[in-house]
Amino acid sequence: MLTQPQVQRYAAESGLRDLMIVEKEVVLTYLLQLLAESHILKKLAFKGGTCLRKMILGSHGRFSTDLDFTSLEEHEHEDILLDMMKGFEKPFHGIQFQIPDNSYYETQDGLSWGVNPTYSHSWNASGASEIKLQISRREPPTLPTEKRRQCEQSYFEFLPFVPSEIVCLALPEMIAEKIRACYQRNKARDIYDLSIFSARPLNHALIRRLVVLKLWQARDHFNPQQLMKKFEDGSSFDWNDLAQLVRRTQTIDGQKIAKDCLNGLRFLAEFTDDERVLANDPHQRERVLWKKLCTNLPAVTMTPI
Repeated sequence: MLTQPQVQRYAAESGLRDLMIVEKEVVLTYLLQLLAESHILKKLAFKGGTCLRKMILGSHGRFSTDLDFTSLEEHEHEDILLDMMKGFEKPFHGIQFQIPDNSYYETQDGLSWGVNPTYSHSWNASGASEIKLQISRREPPTLPTEKRRQCEQSYFEFLPFVPSEIVCLALPEMIAEKIRACYQRNKARDIYDLSIFSARPLNHALIRRLVVLKLWQARDHFNPQQLMKKFEDGSSFDWNDLAQLVRRTQTIDGQKIAKDCLNGLRFLAEFTDDERVLANDPHQRERVLWKKLCTNLPAVTMTPI
């Protein structure tokens, strides 16, 4: 594990309020490396806020404290847990990871599962620190996955390994999943992530299609006006939750973030006739149409980052 002065230096460069958030950012890099070297990541595609920071945005993205993946194949969670436990038997470059008894959990809808591994090292030896690791089995990736290099960070020069390339969801699909999350919950980190991309050139037709498909697969309808109303108001988001994940000098302007999303994501309401039907089918009666829309996706183009 990096020394405390090395992490403190990175914290100062990052301008973060909480040293332990920065420590967890570094520990996540070690954990990803361990999962890669244990071949566990061959079964998974990286996604979510940590993926956006580590693989897409680098220092331009907010910090994140958990790991989210989508399963690439049918699996028994016990098999992955056993592989993790085997990988955690010995300290990994000075960090001891453990899976506490009874830490396995499954979401109420049964579509995701996870564990909260704890970790300890020479200058954080309590073993109380934990990482939320969640794996979705909701659906396989709709777009081909992408293998990416991790964005260079200043502390990489002190690592005892070269960070592995990691298989990730394609960026349009990650953005679509962020929109789904923003539609279904009120976490400020979701709308903040979306605001970064809302002013950039996006494949509107493809992302809209993916959002409709993902909400259908979650047995939910999609009403773009409902999402736009959340953006217009902005008060439903927990902006205090975001403050610890960005530079201390950065002002969290919730109204501007929400307005950027409102202006940049209006295209979500421009349904095709088929998309409109599927967006209003939370009971999944339109399976033939769902398969058609999955198969005949709008042209997949590279999304500028």
